[in-house]
Amino acid sequence: MIDLFVASIIQGITEFIPVSSSLHLIIYSKFFSAESLSLLMIATMHMGSVLGLSCFFLIDTKPKLGILKNRNFIKSIIISTLPIFIVGIFMYDLIENTGEINSLMVFTTVFFGLALFFSDSLSKSNKSLRNISYRDSLLIGLSQCLSLIPGVSRSASTIILSRILNIDRESSILYSVVLSVPVIIGAFSIAILKVDIDKIIINDIWVDIILSLTFSFLSSYLTLRLFYEFSRVSGFAIFAIYRVLLGLILFLQI
Repeated sequence: MIDLFVASIIQGITEFIPVSSSLHLIIYSKFFSAESLSLLMIATMHMGSVLGLSCFFLIDTKPKLGILKNRNFIKSIIISTLPIFIVGIFMYDLIENTGEINSLMVFTTVFFGLALFFSDSLSKSNKSLRNISYRDSLLIGLSQCLSLIPGVSRSASTIILSRILNIDRESSILYSVVLSVPVIIGAFSIAILKVDIDKIIINDIWVDIILSLTFSFLSSYLTLRLFYEFSRVSGFAIFAIYRVLLGLILFLQI
């Protein structure tokens, strides 16, 4: 129960900020937990994050919800989503079996931390959500595929490319979190299709599912709210520094 509680909190905190949630769950499982999390439980935590995101939009950024009714913006989200759906289907089994910290994770943690810092620092920030072109959407979608590489982070990959394309900080954050919804729901759906329903009922895993949804929902909403308010003004340097330091620590452990 404690493992599930802590893992749900970790996942919720790291889901939308530009650090890898899956890497942090691997770190927790390796150094602090005696139990490994199934992909189903991780996917369930992601669904809790979607609920947290929904509350964030309805409570904290409701005036900006109007953009979701814009046909061009919806097309942009679809364009950005298609690449990771196509690539993710073929890489699902590889992702599912990634459970050990390795040199690739160390490299991607540090490299994308540096990329986050420089892309944010050098961006002209002259585009908003309404100025994102279909070309921008495709490039962001392709960059999101990089998040399938362990240690990259979906949030980091999309925010980095958004800043390179001179999309302002606030719009980069909002586009990234909206883009996360179809990806998380897709991952959850695939996990559900691979699960033996009878086994779930027999093992009373529904209790764990409800708890993980609740804990990840609360931590996701609170973290996303703080992340949005802080980073749209102050940028992403703190996350870049954290990624580099984390990468160096992990390097000493492998």
